[in-house]
Amino acid sequence: MISIIVCSRNKSISDDLARNIEDTINVEYEIVHIDNSDNHFSICSAYNEGFSRSKFPYLCFLHEDVCFRSESWGEKIVEHLQMPNVGILGLAGRDYLTRVPASWSAKMEGMNIVQSDKTGKKGTKTRYAPIGYDKPSRAVVMLDGVLLCMRRELMSNIEFDESLDGFHGYDFDISIQSVLAGRTNYVMYDMLLEHFSRGTPDADYYRSLIKVFKKREKSLPLLGINFSEDLRNKILEIEKRGIRNLSNKLVRRGVPTTEIMAANIYFSRLIGLNQNKLQGYLQIYFSKLINYPTRLFFK
Repeated sequence: MISIIVCSRNKSISDDLARNIEDTINVEYEIVHIDNSDNHFSICSAYNEGFSRSKFPYLCFLHEDVCFRSESWGEKIVEHLQMPNVGILGLAGRDYLTRVPASWSAKMEGMNIVQSDKTGKKGTKTRYAPIGYDKPSRAVVMLDGVLLCMRRELMSNIEFDESLDGFHGYDFDISIQSVLAGRTNYVMYDMLLEHFSRGTPDADYYRSLIKVFKKREKSLPLLGINFSEDLRNKILEIEKRGIRNLSNKLVRRGVPTTEIMAANIYFSRLIGLNQNKLQGYLQIYFSKLINYPTRLFFK
């Protein structure tokens, strides 16, 4: 019933993951392994290729560095996908997207995942989940790409955008597509997954986000049903703060000043701010001064 699509850096899926899936899924399934050991595919082209090879009515696009910690999770996914107007299911999400690119945080509204420590030390695991939330799912706008599940008929009407090179931004874009198709995305709380790498958002990660947000700017912001009325009234303040945060993150990753300025000016104008170049350069200068003073005289 479920096609599990995995883009792998290896010529075959790991024995540990294959055995973990077999022992816990409890429904009929297939694993569609996309061999990306030669880096031939982007994540989007790999997932589209996996979809074309798959045969079952329910799809799960899955990272390979995971372990399922719940029994019969396949049954739960199939059950969730019977909800009316369901879009994409995942295990980490957020209630809104503004017009300004913003990365992930463990403090996001919708989280249900065990995250191993990025240092790889044994026993350093953190469970992220809402306190006191007892429902099996929660409507969100955006989902993280560690696990993305959907009905086949939805994937027949949207697709992973192959203009996105590399391995970033695809989860933002496909989540937006689902919402624009009139669907509701959900985080699931009745199954659990452990993710063995946190990832490190680099300069290319933010470049991909900028590309996605520029492409979808006419459809943003997207505010989910759980996004409070109070915050809806503060969306412009959130976006202004988002521009400062984006600029700081690009500085920390050594992005050239001219590129940071271009993003700063673009998104400032998009939200209606008339920031001049002097203000932008001063912001970047002070960000470098505070975070990376050695970069003040470079780029």
